[in-house]
Amino acid sequence: MLRTFVVPLDESERAEAVLPLATELADAFGAEVVLVTAGWGRTAEALTAYHHDLAPRLGAVPWRSAVVPDTFPADAIRDLTPDDGAVVMTTKGRQGLARVVLGSVAEDVVGTAHRPVLLAGPSATVAPLTDGDLVVTCDGGELSSTVVDHAVPWAQTLGLSVRVVAVVHADGTPLGGGDPETLHHQLTESAEAFRSAGCPVHVERLVAKDAASALVDLARRLPATLVAMSTHARGGIARAALGSTTMAVVRDVSCPVLVYRPEG
Repeated sequence: MLRTFVVPLDESERAEAVLPLATELADAFGAEVVLVTAGWGRTAEALTAYHHDLAPRLGAVPWRSAVVPDTFPADAIRDLTPDDGAVVMTTKGRQGLARVVLGSVAEDVVGTAHRPVLLAGPSATVAPLTDGDLVVTCDGGELSSTVVDHAVPWAQTLGLSVRVVAVVHADGTPLGGGDPETLHHQLTESAEAFRSAGCPVHVERLVAKDAASALVDLARRLPATLVAMSTHARGGIARAALGSTTMAVVRDVSCPVLVYRPEG
């Protein structure tokens, strides 16, 4: 069970927008919130004071401050997130070459932390998660269902109804070249994992040509309060060649996305 929610902050209103999500999650799980700020040009004292100024927005949830000056933010976030922790953060969701040149803290955290990361992209509305709909994706790839073990306690704790979803071609084969038989087993086993936790579950195959667009449309129609996906994203410049469906969903979907990248 999760005991820590790490919230990276850079003194911007955009980064602070996830504080209600972190507060709701910490309250539901009986966990603490860790406010993290890293970087250059500000003293540790000033950054600690900034965290204390935000404390009233956390209500009665236990919290602590972690200030790591003169450190790359993604490194600090990764090192401060324990095995029983998750990261809650925003992302600007840049497209194309700009994200490689400018870098993306969110993608580096997802690619290197190997912890659940809740991302609120530029199109996401920060709203209560409890008693909403969770969309969980499978694609027939070897690692695509690894997010399920992490998503089950979220669904159970927050009282979410679950849709386990795959995007397929008209002939039923999964987009992205996954194995159809593997996909069938992933959908069946994923649904059973949520049912065993007492969550209402519906399995759905979406016929479409673009997985990200289909998932974004489904989330908008429900409307979903949370999407959960595994990703193969890596930190660093290697991600330039990946063309990540996950990051396209994060960029365009109207709710936060729980992302997990397994080790290996």
